[in-house]
Amino acid sequence: MMKHMKFLINIEEIFSCIFFIIMCISVALGVFARFFEIALVWTDELARYTFIWSVLLGTVVAFKHKKHIVIDLVGNFFPKTISLIVQILIHVALLALFFTLVIYGWNLTLQTWNVPTTSLQIPTGLVYLSVPLSSFLLIIYTIKELYLTTIKRVSNSL
Repeated sequence: MMKHMKFLINIEEIFSCIFFIIMCISVALGVFARFFEIALVWTDELARYTFIWSVLLGTVVAFKHKKHIVIDLVGNFFPKTISLIVQILIHVALLALFFTLVIYGWNLTLQTWNVPTTSLQIPTGLVYLSVPLSSFLLIIYTIKELYLTTIKRVSNSL
């Protein structure tokens, strides 16, 4: 049971790595194919789309593990109360951004679902699905982080 839970907890990391590996293999295959003058037109497109998925899922992983770029001047310069209010405002702004990306990304996914890509002939919406999916996961981790930074900190100070 714990093995399955660990898989689900790290699913975005696993898929980001899988997409990255597919991208690397696709690029290498395209380079070797050009070297031997073999036309593999689909390798560039596959590399591009797996790169998009890898980057957006990698963003979720970085956010989840707090490895993204942070400007901590606010936290060090202001008193703890003001710093907490600024952190809450930042998380609320992030939630607004991620909700917007989910809504517009989902609309774009639906609009382009029946449009095939040039060489792979997969739905273009499958590529655009990475935006609302990663944004939805970012919403979950932002809410978790908002809970940890506000409710737990306030309850510990009481």
